[in-house]
Amino acid sequence: MRPHFLRLAVRPKHGGSSSMRHRSHGTAALGFVGLGKIGSGMVINLQKAGESLLVFDQNPAAVSSVVSSGIKAASSVADVAVQSPIVLSALPDDRVLAAVSDELLPALADRADGAIHVSCSTVSPEIARRLGEAYAARGVGFVSAPVFARPDGMRRGEATFPVSGPSWAKERVVPLLQKTALGVHDFGEDVAAANVVKLGGNFLIAAAIESLAEASALAESHGVDREQFVSLMSSTIFDCLIYRGYGHRVAARDHHPYPDAHFALDLGTKDVSLVHNAATQARCPMPIASLIRDRFLASQNLGRGQLDWSALALKASEDA
Repeated sequence: MRPHFLRLAVRPKHGGSSSMRHRSHGTAALGFVGLGKIGSGMVINLQKAGESLLVFDQNPAAVSSVVSSGIKAASSVADVAVQSPIVLSALPDDRVLAAVSDELLPALADRADGAIHVSCSTVSPEIARRLGEAYAARGVGFVSAPVFARPDGMRRGEATFPVSGPSWAKERVVPLLQKTALGVHDFGEDVAAANVVKLGGNFLIAAAIESLAEASALAESHGVDREQFVSLMSSTIFDCLIYRGYGHRVAARDHHPYPDAHFALDLGTKDVSLVHNAATQARCPMPIASLIRDRFLASQNLGRGQLDWSALALKASEDA
């Protein structure tokens, strides 16, 4: 399916949607659950764009770090849903998303005004479809909008969002996402489609890191300066964001968990495992994904889980 770049909100599907779903909510605050590095960046961007927000995180320090004029703290997940017709979440995994949804869904359904939950998390297609069905059964919209961005890129409004879910919900959600993104791309009404796109993208990044590591090890094993080699590649035939950014880390063996430019290897392992599981469920062979998953597991066993996920590259040097 070809994605559609959304500069304007997608139009709602006619038929089957009630006028209540499209009722204006005036100046009601947006809800937001999950204030990690990505979530906090989104909240600040939305506030700067003129939105008022009601936020919640289990970590009080995370809440305190963003609360300001236009950003208020809620007492619980359910409290967010009671006060906000649209709730966004940025959560670490399937388990946490399911737990948050157990609290959000009943409160959103009780509103009876076509409320929406927007999941910006990297999770499995399986849970996205399961939650999409559960939300639809209660008259609540569920939209998948996982984020492509590092924390520093998110704060600059440079995120990319694939989105999928019911059209009536996307019509209201897309203009909000555009306030914190370079682009929003529609992948249709299958709520899991955007999650498949996110997993495919993260797999490509991980594969690029492994390829950079192996090519750098080859260069170094023949006496070629690895940093000069990667500099040439990333400034010519592989001149793109991923090869430039991760190429520098791989070449310099710099995998420090910098606060604004860091994706933990433990999280990378989770994502690559999600890729592998999704491929297995669809009976889609992905031999490179299997290899990379094993590389990540080996790196975890060496105690590298909290380093940047580019630390995957160290294994290639050690094996050379």
